[in-house]
Amino acid sequence: MAEPIAAGPASRFESIPFPEDSYSEAFGSPGIVRDHWRALMEAFSSIPTGTLDQRQERVRRMRHEDGATFNPFDDAGGRGTPWALEMIPLPITADEWSMLEAGLTQRALLLERILADVYGPQDLIRQGHLPAELVFANPNFLRSCHGIAPAGNRPLTYYAVDLYRGADGRFRVFRDYADTPAGIGYALENRIVISRAFSSLYHQNQIRRLASFFHTLHQSLIDRSPLRRDDPGIVLLSPGPDSRIYFEHALLSRYLGYPLVEAQDLTVRKEEVFLKKLAGLEPVQTILRHVADAHIDPFVGSRSAAGGVAGLIQAFRQQQIDIVNPIGSGFVDTPALAAFLPDLCRQLMGTELLLENHPSWYCGTEAGRSHVLANLSRLIVEPAMQRFAPVVPKDDPAAGIAATPHLYMAREPIQPSTVPAWIPGKAASRYTLMRFFACAGENGFTFMPGGLAITAGYVETLVGNELERQQSKDIWIFSDRPVVPFSLMSSLQTVSTFKRGSDLPSRVADHLLWLGRYLERSENMIRLLRSVFRRLAGEARTVDIPELPFLLNLLRSKDSIPNVPEGQEDSLRYRELSVQLKDALFRQDRSGSVAANLKRVQQAAKSVRDRLSLDCWRVINHLDGFAEAPGMDPLELLDETLFTLSAFSGLAMESMTRGLGWRFMDMGRRVERAINQVHLVNIALPLVCNDSRSALEALLEVSDSIMTYRARYRTAFQLAPVLDLLVMDESNPKSLAFQCSQIAEHVGALPRQGDLRYATAEERLALEMLTAVRLLDLSGIDCKTGNDRHAALRAFFEVMDHRLTDFAQQVNAPFLDDAR
Repeated sequence: MAEPIAAGPASRFESIPFPEDSYSEAFGSPGIVRDHWRALMEAFSSIPTGTLDQRQERVRRMRHEDGATFNPFDDAGGRGTPWALEMIPLPITADEWSMLEAGLTQRALLLERILADVYGPQDLIRQGHLPAELVFANPNFLRSCHGIAPAGNRPLTYYAVDLYRGADGRFRVFRDYADTPAGIGYALENRIVISRAFSSLYHQNQIRRLASFFHTLHQSLIDRSPLRRDDPGIVLLSPGPDSRIYFEHALLSRYLGYPLVEAQDLTVRKEEVFLKKLAGLEPVQTILRHVADAHIDPFVGSRSAAGGVAGLIQAFRQQQIDIVNPIGSGFVDTPALAAFLPDLCRQLMGTELLLENHPSWYCGTEAGRSHVLANLSRLIVEPAMQRFAPVVPKDDPAAGIAATPHLYMAREPIQPSTVPAWIPGKAASRYTLMRFFACAGENGFTFMPGGLAITAGYVETLVGNELERQQSKDIWIFSDRPVVPFSLMSSLQTVSTFKRGSDLPSRVADHLLWLGRYLERSENMIRLLRSVFRRLAGEARTVDIPELPFLLNLLRSKDSIPNVPEGQEDSLRYRELSVQLKDALFRQDRSGSVAANLKRVQQAAKSVRDRLSLDCWRVINHLDGFAEAPGMDPLELLDETLFTLSAFSGLAMESMTRGLGWRFMDMGRRVERAINQVHLVNIALPLVCNDSRSALEALLEVSDSIMTYRARYRTAFQLAPVLDLLVMDESNPKSLAFQCSQIAEHVGALPRQGDLRYATAEERLALEMLTAVRLLDLSGIDCKTGNDRHAALRAFFEVMDHRLTDFAQQVNAPFLDDAR
């Protein structure tokens, strides 16, 4: 029953045009709100417009802090597009959900039986219920999977479906997903954000929780791995950070507690699957995959499949690994399959299809082809086998259909329902699809009591592949009884023994090592540029700053500003220098710029985001603002960025357990800091004596040790004590000796490969570096000392530079070699 909206602020929703040719989810007629929308409408109507705008901004900020993005163009270097979430949810009544659940469960069971037949006896083809071309000419059908019996004889374990409500108010199915169903992580993120932003409204209504579904999913995976119920060896396989929905993979990994792995982390040995870790190979029993069928194994699918695991399908055939969804389930995604479901439902289940399909026809049958050609002007011709694949030329689709009819299908234009949305300052209307998710359990299929509403201002955008132009909503399923709180923690196994050790995949160790190096490199670069800008901000001319050439040489050595052409004098005008320094800040194509280094930090962090705390990830997200602030005062921007990086370092130091992950990240920092310190001192040595003694002060400043020097000596800057502080003082966390000491400690704690009775190559290098710096004699060295003494010191730094470079390469060999 629908009633008018209360007078007053609710008029903001009355301004939404009532659709003439679509079903309105919120209104039964103009100005008359549907009963199950009333609580939402009244709640949002009672909030002032300005406050609603602030709430929407809060929702956006929460998503940004969580890192909720997607990469619509699969750009390996892209920042990702923020996941757009509208704050007004889409409610569904308990009665409607009961009807939907029954229809969706029937559909999932039907699709599972079709998969079992297609990859089994193929009776449906022999009896004429499925055209042979729809199977054998279909790239979604994997011949190598024929005859494989998946665990529990469940060929469909995880399933998603898109629905829409037509103008007549009836739900229809628009698309099915079984290969790599996407969106469940974003649905979870939507629920987390909306329940926080509108906690009172959320708890005032009886809304079904999502956690029970994830418990069912987790339990079904446990039940399918009977050999190791206490530790079933479940991993979540992702294509990696380049995936357009990598955020979802990382969120599910964290929420479910499964290690997030990539193809290079796995190896098949004697038809068994293992996870490559630093301490050795660890057996894997179950893979929750988010890699498509065509890329799961390069021996079977695409030969260019960078995300595949060689030999995986053979291990699957021998039932040595459970894969969810089973390889080959992508056949369900075939668009033209829906046209045959009504007949197949009668054939396989003896009943009618409870949920209608969106009207479609397959051109590979005579009846379907005749209907399409007779109604070509009002139908939309699409690929029959794969979504969004190139279609026939629009100027003559009939010719294409006549030439290869089995490749094409046609559907009627879709007219989905509309929902209210909030745009800055006012309410608006958008078209919507609803995506629901299911998993196969011991007692059949279970659907998540909620879902992902996808919205757009235009129907073409909604049904297309333009994710960057779509928005989303949280779907609220109302319950007709009190909702019992549920926690996923209740499904975890009881701990039988305490574990204090740690291990991690080799790839993760590699990314953490480089994350530490890029963080330190960025901090070094920022401190150096800050020193330059501080001097240029004063009243002195560039020629009156004696230490400026030293600082500029440091920038040139890091490829941050161009080198001086040979034969030219090193004298830059202020305007020319300003342009070069701005490039050193913001030019992405200059490897030594701050922006380029911060981008590497974000890329390395993204590769291990499941290993970083939410607080750490929020700090990383703050780095987005650097590239967007070219008009900001450089000193203020550098100070703010250094503060952000220091916050990450503090969080890592105080919150990360001292396991292998922390050791590799800190070891990366120590290696980079040691290399930087060697370069700084080596470049400074000839300048501090020949050109400018003030270079010593600049050297201490960029080394972040000037306060320590002043507190310790309270004298003018002298070469020997400066070198002692920066090179040999193991109590100074910025000194070379401190870095070598920490490197040696980290190497000693790394797992050893086998029972070696001798030092490894990296252990020998670490010991050599630490011994060399401890034995260095700096007594009496000053600018009056002979050139031999200075030459010996420079030779020492050159040897240390080579040793550090060798160590950085060597540490990758025994631990981070993917070919082990």
